[in-house]
Amino acid sequence: MAARLVEQHLFLALLLLRLGNVCLVQTFIHPDETWQSLEVAHRTVFGYGYITWEWRHALRGFAHPMLFAAVYRLLALLRLDDTALILAAPYVLVAVIAATVDYATFAFARRLAGNQVASWAVLCSALSWTMGSGIVRPLVNSAETALTAAAFVYWPWNRSLTRASLPTALALAALSCIIRPTSAALWLCAGLVLVIGQPRTNVISRTAYIVTTATVIGIAAVGLMLVIDHVGYGKWVFPPYQFYVFNVQQDLATWFGESPPFYHLYVSMPILFTSMLPFVLHGVYMSYRRHYASIEPAIVAVAASFVFSLVGHMEYRFLYPLLPIGFLYAGVSIHTLVDSSTNSELAKDKDKQQNKRGLWSVRNVVLYLAITNIPAMLYLDLVHQRGVVDVFGFLREQVDTGKVSSIGFLMPCHSTPFYSHLHKDIPMWFLSCEPPLERTLLDSHYWEANDFEQNPTLFLQKIFSPEEHEVKSVVQFTDNSQPLPGRPRQIPSHLVLYDGMARRVHAFLTDMGYNECARFFNTHFSGDSRREGDVVVYCKQ
Repeated sequence: MAARLVEQHLFLALLLLRLGNVCLVQTFIHPDETWQSLEVAHRTVFGYGYITWEWRHALRGFAHPMLFAAVYRLLALLRLDDTALILAAPYVLVAVIAATVDYATFAFARRLAGNQVASWAVLCSALSWTMGSGIVRPLVNSAETALTAAAFVYWPWNRSLTRASLPTALALAALSCIIRPTSAALWLCAGLVLVIGQPRTNVISRTAYIVTTATVIGIAAVGLMLVIDHVGYGKWVFPPYQFYVFNVQQDLATWFGESPPFYHLYVSMPILFTSMLPFVLHGVYMSYRRHYASIEPAIVAVAASFVFSLVGHMEYRFLYPLLPIGFLYAGVSIHTLVDSSTNSELAKDKDKQQNKRGLWSVRNVVLYLAITNIPAMLYLDLVHQRGVVDVFGFLREQVDTGKVSSIGFLMPCHSTPFYSHLHKDIPMWFLSCEPPLERTLLDSHYWEANDFEQNPTLFLQKIFSPEEHEVKSVVQFTDNSQPLPGRPRQIPSHLVLYDGMARRVHAFLTDMGYNECARFFNTHFSGDSRREGDVVVYCKQ
C-alpha cells in the first residue's frame, strides 16, 4: 500500500513538473508539432484548417491527431474554444504524455536494476533538455515514446518470459505502432532478441507462445488502425503501405533532406543525450561487465538505430523512443560512481576513496546534469524561434478588430503554425513545397517556395495583380482553399515574412501599398539562411 502511494505521488510530482514545463514552451521547433497533429485535429473538429499532402495521399494515420481532436471537441462542447484554452488545452495532454515517459522510465529502470538506479534514471529524464524541450511538444514521436516506455516496463527482458507481462507489453507496443507505424522496426528488433535469447529448455513451445501472442495482438491492432483511419479519412485506407511506397520503395523522403549513413550514430545520439552520453556508454559497459542491468535493451537500441538508418531522411527525434533505454544506463553509471561500495572497489587507498566520493557526490552529479541541460531547455522553450508563434497573437488581435481580410506567409513552407494557432476562419496561404509523388520527377518538380527564393520580386509580380477584379476570374484553389502553386491570388491584407527576405522585397511591397506594421524577435541564429532575422508583418494600407 505504501509503495503504491509513493508511486502515485511520484507520478503526480512528474505531472506537475511537466505542466510547468509546457507552460514555458513559447517556441516552434519542428513543423510536425502542429502540421501533423494540431492542424489536422483542428480541421477535423472545426471544419477548417490545412492538411498537408501526406494526409491527402493517406500516408499518415489519424490515431495521434484524434487525441487532440478529442481535446478540441471537449472545448467546443463547453463553448470554450474561443478562449485561451484553445492554445493551452492541447499542451495539458502533452504534459500527461511527457509525465508518462518520465514515470515509465522509472518503472522500467526499477524492474531491471532496482530502486537506486531507477531514482537516477528518472532524474536524468526529468532534467534532460530533450525531454524538456522535445517531448513536451505535440509530436507523434512523443506519444510513441510514452507507449514504448510503458511497453518496456512489461517486456520480458533477461530471457524471462512471463505470461502476465508479454501480452501487456505487446498490446502497448501495438498501440505505439498504430500511433507511428515505423515503431514496428524497434519491436521487431526486440522480438528477435527475445526469441534468440530464449533458454534452450522448451524453446519450441516458448517461441510458439511468443509468435502466437504477437500475431493475435498484431491482427487486433491492424483492425483497430483500419477503423480509426476509416473514421478519419471517411474511407478504407492503409497508411503504412502508402508510407512504405513513398519513404522506402521510392525513397522520396530525401526531398526533405538526405542524411549520411551513420547520422543516428554521430548526430542523433549525441543530441539526444548530450552531457549524459558518457554516463550512458559507461552504464552499458558496466551492465555488460558486471551485470548491473540487462544488456538486452542496449542491443535492441543499437539494432533499432541501424534499421532506422536504412532510409535516406533521418532526424534525431525519430530516436525519441530510445530515450528510456539511455536513461536506464545513465542511471546505472551514476549509481555505480556515486555508490560508496563501488568507490571502495575502485579506490586503492583511503585518500583516493575520499577524493572519489567528493568528485562523484550526489550534489556534484545533480549540479552537472542541471547546469548542462536546463539552460539549453530554457533557451529552446522560451527564446529560439519564438517570433513565428508570437506573430499569431498579433494576427488574432488584428482579426478581432476587423483589420484582416486574408494573410499570406512569404516564408519557407511550414515555418509557422497555422489555423490551430489563429482559430479564425479567414483565408490564409503559404508558399508550397510539396514533394513529387514519383522519383523520376525529383529534378523537374516545381515548388513555389524555391521559385520565390530565387527571384522574390518576379514571383510576387507573377502572383499579385494591382487590379483585384482581374485576379478573381483566374485564381484557382486546391482542396485546402489554397491558391495553386505559382498561380495568381488576391492581394492579402497582411503578409508575414522573415527579415532577411523582407529586405529584398521591401521596395516592391512599399510600391504595392504595404507598410511594416509589426516585428517580432525570432532567434539569435538559424541553420537556414532563408529563416534569418525577425518575423516581420506588412499591412496593406
